[in-house]
Amino acid sequence: MNESKKHSYINLSQFLEFVEIKTKLASFFPMLVGFLWSAYHYRHFNWINSLVFFIAASFFDMATTAINNTMDYLKAVDQEYKYKENVIGRHHLDINFIIFLLLAILSIAFVFSIHLVWLTDPILLLIGSIFYIIGITYTFGPLPTSRLPLGEILSGLTMGLGIFFLAIFVNNYSIILSTTWSSHFIQINVYWQECLRIVWLALPFVCLIANIMLANNICDLATDRLNQRFTLVHYIGKKWALVLYSVLSGLPWLFLMIYALSGLLPTWSLIFLIFIWPHYRSLQRFRQQQIKDQTFVESIKSFVLFSLVYSLSVGLALILTFL
Repeated sequence: MNESKKHSYINLSQFLEFVEIKTKLASFFPMLVGFLWSAYHYRHFNWINSLVFFIAASFFDMATTAINNTMDYLKAVDQEYKYKENVIGRHHLDINFIIFLLLAILSIAFVFSIHLVWLTDPILLLIGSIFYIIGITYTFGPLPTSRLPLGEILSGLTMGLGIFFLAIFVNNYSIILSTTWSSHFIQINVYWQECLRIVWLALPFVCLIANIMLANNICDLATDRLNQRFTLVHYIGKKWALVLYSVLSGLPWLFLMIYALSGLLPTWSLIFLIFIWPHYRSLQRFRQQQIKDQTFVESIKSFVLFSLVYSLSVGLALILTFL
């Protein structure tokens, strides 16, 4: 590729493709339900903290995706992928400009994150640093975790649990996880029952976000092998990967039923289990064929369907408490 023909600019549609804006639902819904749960269960919602967290999390999500696409371009072995499938090669974007752009996105996320630490509690600096390290090293560094069978676990924990937990934390940190400072010691206060409750309520998102990654890796198995990316699917095979996909796809509906029967959600929320049928239809379509541009979207549909059901359950429960 002639470097003189590469573009040192990016238009809006290319930028949205570069950060894969369509995938940001995976971070939006855990955040939304976290906010709703904060207002419903804890009866407290801080608009300023929530807005700052929304901006910080959104830009960091875009930054990790930008790093992923950039490193995939730089480390691509398959030239067909590098120049016809990867967004950077396909649009002839200048790599130096792209690196500057992703650093700018990451800087915005960092500034808002630091401001959020100032608004809440210093313990957030430690928690946030862990997520930053996981997100950045996913595709960057000498041993990117995206090239290991860890993608499903890390994406599920960081986006499914992490974002959900932080959405509640920024609104109620004093009764969840906080620090007490004196001239002689620093005390960390862990309200473990509340922390465990949040983890329990986040499990549907952990499963479904891991499933999006799993579906992506199932569809990309051949391409990933060409580019020396050995994901979980490479090790367990497509047959068992589809079994795992089916299990992770069904667990969130089981969790929703348990939430309703145990009193965490009103029992009337069981009515939303009628949507298991369209979910099952979507699952069957993906199991029949795994083609990136045709059936990968089924994993997104399953995620959105359940997320809407979860959001409606908590949202309506919140509204009914004020009637």
